[in-house]
Order: sequence, then C-alpha cells, then structure tokens
Amino acid sequence: MTKAPGIPTRYRLRVKQRLRVLEFAREIGLRAASRRFGISRNIVRQWKRRYEAEGVLGLVPRYPATRKSPMPAEIVDLLRYARSHLEYGAARTRVWLRRVHSINLYQETIQRAFRRMGLPYLPKRAKRRSRPRQMKLFEKDEPGDSVQLDVKFVRVEGKRRFQYTALDDCSRFRVLRVFSRHHVSSSLRFFSHVRKKMPFTIRKVQVDHGHEFPLEFELELKAAGIDVRRIQPRRPQQNGKVERSHRIDDEEFWCRHPNLCLDGLDDAVEAWERHYNFVRFSLALKGLTPAERLADRLAAPPLALAPPPGLASYPFA
Repeated sequence: MTKAPGIPTRYRLRVKQRLRVLEFAREIGLRAASRRFGISRNIVRQWKRRYEAEGVLGLVPRYPATRKSPMPAEIVDLLRYARSHLEYGAARTRVWLRRVHSINLYQETIQRAFRRMGLPYLPKRAKRRSRPRQMKLFEKDEPGDSVQLDVKFVRVEGKRRFQYTALDDCSRFRVLRVFSRHHVSSSLRFFSHVRKKMPFTIRKVQVDHGHEFPLEFELELKAAGIDVRRIQPRRPQQNGKVERSHRIDDEEFWCRHPNLCLDGLDDAVEAWERHYNFVRFSLALKGLTPAERLADRLAAPPLALAPPPGLASYPFA
C-alpha cells in the first residue's frame, strides 16, 4: 500500500508508520493509540481525516517549501551585503563576520542562508585560460627573504598605465604604484619607493624576464646588496602570490571603480594599497591581514598608520 504511485521514496517509511498508528487507533481506540505512540490525539484525528479523504496519499508529510529561519534580521542583512556587494563566498563571509562584526557562524549555516536568499552562486567571471598544474605552495619564514615584483597593465580614461606591484612572500604585505612608462627607469624608481615603504630589510627580489627588469636593474640591486632571482620563462605560477594579488586588484578595485580619472589615480591606488595591507583579511593567512602577519613575524606592535587622503572616497568593504 505504501508503494502507491505518487508517494516519494523518502516518505514511504513515514507513511507506513502512520498507517500503523491509524490501524491501532481503529482496533484499540484513539486515546490508547495516542498513549502508545506518544502522539497528540489531534494529530491522529488529522491523519484519520486525511486518510479517509485522500487515501494513502493523504498521509504523505506536508512540510512547507521553506521554513522560517531563526537567524536575526540584522545578520541576514549582513549576509546579503557580503554576498551582493562585497561578493564574498561563505568562507570569506565567515571570517568577515567574526573579524568585523564579532559574529560566529558556521560556514554551512552561511551557505544555507545564501541559498534561502536566492544567492547560491557568486557572479560569473571571465573564464581563465588553463594553466600548468599548480606547483606546491610554500612561503618564506621571514619578511624580506623574497619580494615578488611584477607589472599589471590597466586602462584609465582610455590610456594605458602600468601598475607595479611588490609583494612580500612571507606576509603578503604589498606596495603599489602606477607609472605611465613600462621601462627600466620606472622599475628602478619603483623599487626605491618599495625600499622606503617596506618596514623590513629586503634581501632577495624575484622577477620574471620582462624587459622592464633587464640586466641594468639586476646590477643596481646587487650593488645595493640585494639578490635577484628570475623565475623560469613562461612559468608565471612561480610568481603566484603577486599574480594572485593582481586578480584581486581586478575583482575588488579596478572593476569596482571603472570611472577613475588620471588626476586622482595615485591617491586611489594608495588607498587601495592601505586597504589591502591593513583592512582586507586574507584566507591564505588564516583570516589575518598582511599587516597583522607582518607584525607577528617582526614581534612588533601592529602597524597602525593614519589613513591616506582619499581612503574614505573608495569604500572597498
């Protein structure tokens, strides 16, 4: 009887149990069935009426399509903001809630909330080209043991500009600057800027074989006592940390501020640099910011610097 058409497989045992309760109630009595099975008499009466009206199909459980969430509305609003505005996944949202709002939720709970909101997936991005198999990740033990340098091409007001990036392998602490020329002179000026802004001694620099890092650049660094390592040709994954940070730049800065102008570009990039180092937590650092990781490795107080001009104009989070 419980194999009647229309009964979902997952409910067949439940229907069989309810039939047994109704049979006991018919033979012994409603009150006895209620005591025997520990079920309210009103529930047994309801099952009896539905069985008489609809047959076995009337005993199929009727759960609401969606159940009301016990989560407070304030937390739901925060989750919606994290998913829709910040474009965070469940893992990053969990860290964001804990670090910024002192709210602890399980990752599975956050993902279920996203599904209830109708936001199970993040916006689709352009499909990346297939790359060689990922090498085993590692990180240096001390800040300054290796600083990865790379250049990213961007367009501002229709003009091509070059974002130079220096990233410390140990702490992910970064220094950014935008130049109008892609040349060794820009590279040397940038590295001089990096040495002033990095709060530690740089012992090694890792670069690719781009024409902006020629022999002249290497000799200048070696004269300053800094070793230079070049990655293998056509292996950008060996500079994986700085390459990954460039994808973050695309997703969280350049794409969100398409109307940047050349006049305010330096302030905007400096504000984004400060946000990345002091505000944006990193899952790769187990929820710490690069500045917190750096302070931990240097055994120094957290780096607390005043926000640069323009920071309030670029709400990154």
